Amino acid sequence: MNATLSHLFRTILGLALLMASLSTAAPLFAADTAQTSVPTGPATEPIDVVVVLDDSGSMATCWPWPREGLPSTPPCNFPSVNEPSDPDELRYSAARLLIHLADEEDRIAVVRFDSRAEGVGALGAMQSAGGSENRRRLAASLEAPTNYLPRGYTRMDLGLAEAIRLLEANRQPNRSQYVLLLTDGEPTADGTLPLAAQQQLIRDQFEQLRAAGVLVFPVVLCNPTSGCSGAFLKDQSSTALVRDAANAPELLRVFSELFAEMKSDRSVVTARDANGSIAFTTRQSQGVQEIAVVSPRASLSAVRQEGNPALTASLLNDGNVELNAIAGSVTPGNWSAETSDLSAFAVIRAASYPELIFPPPSALSSPASTRYYPAGKEPLLVVRGAGPAAGEALLLDGRTPIPTFGKDASGVDALGAIPYSSSTGEVTIQLGDDSTPLQLRRTFRLEARADLPRLEVFTPRADDPGLLEDGRARLQVGFGPGLPVEGLAATAYVSDVTDDENGTPVFQGAMTCVARLCINADFMPADGRSYRVTYLVSAVADGLRFGDWAEANLNVEPAVYLRGLPSPIDLNRMPPEGWPITVGAGTAEEIGSLGARLVLRRADTGETVSQAGLNFEIDVPESETATGFLRVEGLDLLRPGNYTGEIELAATTPTGLPMDVKIRPSPSLPVSLTVARSAARLPSQIADFGEVKFDTSPNFRIGQEALLPVTFDAGKPFRLAASLAESSCVGLSLTTGDLRAEGERWLLPVQLISQTPVLPGGCSGQISLTGPSEDFDIFPAAVAWRLQIRGVEWSVVGDLDFGDVGRAGERSTQPLLLRFDGSTPFVVQVKGIAAAGETGDGVTQLDESFLESGAIEVNGEPNADGFYEIPVGLVARKTIPQDPLRGSFYSGDLTLGIEGLPGEGRPVAISFRSPTLYQRYVEWWLRPVYSLPWLLCSGPLSLLLLLIFVARARNRGYVEEAEPVVTLPQPEFAPEPQNAFVNSSFVDAASAEASPSEVRWESQWGNVDWGFGGEQRTPAPSATAWSSNGSANGAGDPWKSGW
Repeated sequence: MNATLSHLFRTILGLALLMASLSTAAPLFAADTAQTSVPTGPATEPIDVVVVLDDSGSMATCWPWPREGLPSTPPCNFPSVNEPSDPDELRYSAARLLIHLADEEDRIAVVRFDSRAEGVGALGAMQSAGGSENRRRLAASLEAPTNYLPRGYTRMDLGLAEAIRLLEANRQPNRSQYVLLLTDGEPTADGTLPLAAQQQLIRDQFEQLRAAGVLVFPVVLCNPTSGCSGAFLKDQSSTALVRDAANAPELLRVFSELFAEMKSDRSVVTARDANGSIAFTTRQSQGVQEIAVVSPRASLSAVRQEGNPALTASLLNDGNVELNAIAGSVTPGNWSAETSDLSAFAVIRAASYPELIFPPPSALSSPASTRYYPAGKEPLLVVRGAGPAAGEALLLDGRTPIPTFGKDASGVDALGAIPYSSSTGEVTIQLGDDSTPLQLRRTFRLEARADLPRLEVFTPRADDPGLLEDGRARLQVGFGPGLPVEGLAATAYVSDVTDDENGTPVFQGAMTCVARLCINADFMPADGRSYRVTYLVSAVADGLRFGDWAEANLNVEPAVYLRGLPSPIDLNRMPPEGWPITVGAGTAEEIGSLGARLVLRRADTGETVSQAGLNFEIDVPESETATGFLRVEGLDLLRPGNYTGEIELAATTPTGLPMDVKIRPSPSLPVSLTVARSAARLPSQIADFGEVKFDTSPNFRIGQEALLPVTFDAGKPFRLAASLAESSCVGLSLTTGDLRAEGERWLLPVQLISQTPVLPGGCSGQISLTGPSEDFDIFPAAVAWRLQIRGVEWSVVGDLDFGDVGRAGERSTQPLLLRFDGSTPFVVQVKGIAAAGETGDGVTQLDESFLESGAIEVNGEPNADGFYEIPVGLVARKTIPQDPLRGSFYSGDLTLGIEGLPGEGRPVAISFRSPTLYQRYVEWWLRPVYSLPWLLCSGPLSLLLLLIFVARARNRGYVEEAEPVVTLPQPEFAPEPQNAFVNSSFVDAASAEASPSEVRWESQWGNVDWGFGGEQRTPAPSATAWSSNGSANGAGDPWKSGW
């Protein structure tokens, strides 16, 4: 064995998936494509078995039969001198035994043939073994014929035809099917069917069964007189499974051994100890579940465990054979069965057993079928253990250890591989290192075929490592010239042999197969490492399923690698955040960083463009990897057209100096870009900024946003800029935000702003839209816009009577109701003041030089009726002219406005009196006296006046300032309303000098006019005109009468 083969078993890696990927092939004549393999399944999977029994005359009667007379039974005399092959009908006992050895879901049928063929008893149809009662019923229905006179010939073809019919009628997926054919001689027939024709029929039937995946086990019962026949069956190329039974009692053991090949969890023990007892030892990990002792009738005397008698159950006793079993929890230890007949044996069912996974079985899901491989090379045996003992040693032919490594699908160390150089056609695999029974062994048949194609490795090779630009390795294997192949199923196993020639499993993967080639490109080798790649491939050639293997080495140079970039690099497909990349090093040298730069040129002119660039640099770690993003900036600034270029990678030392090291996938990565002439379309023809309410604050500004829907016809979205092309309002400007994605469309935010307050009214105009350059189209290039600035509504309610205002600096304040729907605070300003009155010299006109009223700041809340109650003050800047005898009454208008609110003011009717001294000091208390009846008051009043006159005459020349001040009683006024003044104040020039006069609450409701600021309003009615006698028209108020 050469060096490569001697260490081959160390190269197979992680065979955990081997059962799933290689144990079976696709159906015959399937189309060439990637294959999904079907596992063989556990040993407990149910099977179908058809037992075909020879009931010809030679089985039970002496032969040859006499020309005259009836067939005879032993003892045999002339002319029938040959003993019958099965005079005790043990073949039927063997069939009954199979029923009891089968699992509940296994199905069995029994067919017998002689001159004709027929089903036997209840098993003439396929029947499940079922429970113990059903087994007894089925076994009892198997009865040998009583009359052999019409059964002289051996029509094996008729028996096989009936077996084929039963199997085809009951075929199910993943259920293996078997035929157990028993005969004692060659096919024979009457004169109607020539022997050659019958033999050809049988050959065709064997081929039909093989093509259907049915395994046929021929059993030849040797005749005690004529010996073993069956040369015809042994010559069939379709099977090498012919067994000889030396005598009829041996049929029981042969049938049991064949059934153990069908069911992987069965073992037949025939070994005996020094006392002649069947002896074996079981272990806990073997998982023994049943011990069944098969013995001739009345030959079993005892079954013992560790020398103690064990209780058994009798399952079968048909007069020829007995079956006694111990089932359930079988205690591990030393077991023995004492029998008086050496033909007795034990059948043991255990949960642990060995499996041969590769080469695959030729019959689908049938582990007992022959394994084929191409001639001219040694097969590679891949084995595993199943069950509780899966982690134990695996032995080749019971002697050579098969190294265990890797894990199977259940995570147990139970896989091994070894080349097999023996020329024998059988290989035995043992699970566990037991040197005496119970030994968990299975025998598999191997056959080399010179006509099968051989497997060839295409990559990796010495001249072509198969490394892709992104660093992955392309693993390729396929069949060379020869027969057409189909149904390929392949797996690649990779081990790292850099530090250990035995290798460490690093990768395994199923391969995609097309025609004769299988490929896998999922393995990412590390730089500076060496690998061994092993391929296992199964296929079907000429209708025959087989397996082959191949091996190759892969050496990767030390390098810095960058992974994650597509190949080829199309900048049109770059994610918004860039490509996520991974950087690492497969070299012992210390590396600083890996940098990248972009060189991009126009394909038509070769001109290098500078708008797009790449700023990428990432530190390369000494171990493990580093991650980041590689993103090209400025692509949206490029003009339409085709571009080509490269991303150039360079490594530096930790000090920043250039470093000469291999870079994977390449130091120069080609890139391409196609920039279509993009066009943006705006479905909306107007940008509506909505409505904003005017604010009288000097800080009032416009700041309204509108979202313009945008769609792009081709290419990526590009930047849009908007500006005001036309505006009906001054002081406005426009800003543009970044595009926002909304489903399949985009939104362009534009904001209308102002630096100074904008007056109420409607604003409109045109917005102009542009792209990054003239290479970008926008339809339409301009859209209309509009904005409504709603004015503030306000009005005043009532008139103002300020009472007496005549001396310079004299002040009077009265409340005024004002309705205002703007926001606070706001300032009420006096835009104008005018009044007129009769002074004796004619009508006197007063203006701002005589009167003053200050601004009022309002910052509270309106009352329950929605009115603000503001204090309005009137101050005389200088002495108001008056009639010296009766004083003067003035009326006019006070024009109010809101600061910051354009438009005409709101006039408020005002009135006041410039009184004489008498009116100021006397009239206010004297008038009520004269209103009393004359009889009660005229006398005392006249006397009082006389006394005052006398007192004044006597004190003529007296200085008034020195006189004591007499305080006259003041009239009491009703309390003011709770919200008469709403946190209001006013400021005027005379406020520091004048004291507030008494508050008069004589305002009248009415004269309310609502409208927008700046609009025309019907003037409020003027103050009531005064008649010549000093009293108000239609009014009898004595406080407003003159002397």
